[in-house]
Amino acid sequence: LNGIRVLSINWVVLGHAYLFSASFLGGFSYISEIIKRRNFMVVVNGFPSVDSFFALSGFLVTYLLLKQLAKRGGLSPSQWIAFYFHRYVRLTMPYLVAILIEGWLYKLVMTGPRAQQMTETSMGSHAMCKKYWYTNLLYINNFVPWKADEGCVGQGWYLANDMQFFIIAPIFITLQYWRPLIGLIGTVGAMICSAITAAVITAHYHLGPAITADTNQDDMRLLYIKPWVRITPYLVGILGGWFYWKWGEKISSGVKSLPEWLKVMCAAPIWAVTAAVQYGVVFGLYDDIQAVQQHHTNPSEADSVSYQSLARIAWALSLTVQILLCQCGLGGFINSILSWSGWQILSRLTYSVFLLHLGLGTVLLGQMRHTLFLNPDFEFSVLYLGILAMSYLSAGVLYLAVEQPVGNLEGLTYRKDR
Repeated sequence: LNGIRVLSINWVVLGHAYLFSASFLGGFSYISEIIKRRNFMVVVNGFPSVDSFFALSGFLVTYLLLKQLAKRGGLSPSQWIAFYFHRYVRLTMPYLVAILIEGWLYKLVMTGPRAQQMTETSMGSHAMCKKYWYTNLLYINNFVPWKADEGCVGQGWYLANDMQFFIIAPIFITLQYWRPLIGLIGTVGAMICSAITAAVITAHYHLGPAITADTNQDDMRLLYIKPWVRITPYLVGILGGWFYWKWGEKISSGVKSLPEWLKVMCAAPIWAVTAAVQYGVVFGLYDDIQAVQQHHTNPSEADSVSYQSLARIAWALSLTVQILLCQCGLGGFINSILSWSGWQILSRLTYSVFLLHLGLGTVLLGQMRHTLFLNPDFEFSVLYLGILAMSYLSAGVLYLAVEQPVGNLEGLTYRKDR
């Protein structure tokens, strides 16, 4: 899980680095050329990286809560209060520091030609944070403000969704513990309702299959940041967490007795299918994105509706199956890579990287006084690696100064009630 978490946050940073540097990349002629590359779909359609975090969150919350329910036979009111208080404090204190840095400190250090634009009008700017900071701390910033291009801390919509999912997750999890059949049916039913909602909104407003494959600029506001659409990967993670809690140890003990060749024969087809699905989710929009970017025509309604309603489920389901394979001893060399001990250190910084990387990229680009036209590929690579390195270094400071001390202090109280 640590390896997936680190690779996913690096993917998120890659997409945001390109998003904020697009206007510096040698003009529109270069942008139109680079989008023609099929391998560049990893950047322009990197949205599944966020769904990976939703699926991981749902998986872990479910597995850990089910273990607590099994251990105690249920939770007392004070333990439920601690359950939510723990989550809020652990997320909010570093988040508050990030809001202060992005909303107020960056205004003082940006001096480039775009500094005024980025500090007064852009998402996460001083003006926006001064107006909407409270919505982030209440985790309602995916609703207020309603316009998707306003608000404090641009990536904060994810935290709002994740907190909202965390609040309602025990409804599904406790049902799965006390009434498994009802709980599973309810989880799948909620997933189906979410998919139908995405399909209806897409069809009604004539949206494209993704933000980068859409001439309608309302995709972000109507679909991308709204919980009734984004909850599907989280629900898939909940199902995966329940499955691993229920059957994980039994499957793992059975797999240990199998010869290696049989493990490979059992796991290889599943890995191949899940990888093919993930490839289709990321690269399947190539023709649609070309149509939008080159000819300014939206994809067919059938393509848009099917992708918006099913792609997130397909990605999350494939990833969850892969996690289960690794956890049950069928991961092979992939599990060896993802289980590298170095990931554990980096994974502790992923939350702080998520909080800081967008602001750091904004400051860096706000200082630039030229376009990246000499060798845009090379310069963009340097830019991405620079933003990534600065994000991890800054994240280390935020983790040591805020996240870890708050976690330790809060954990002393939380553990007493566990």
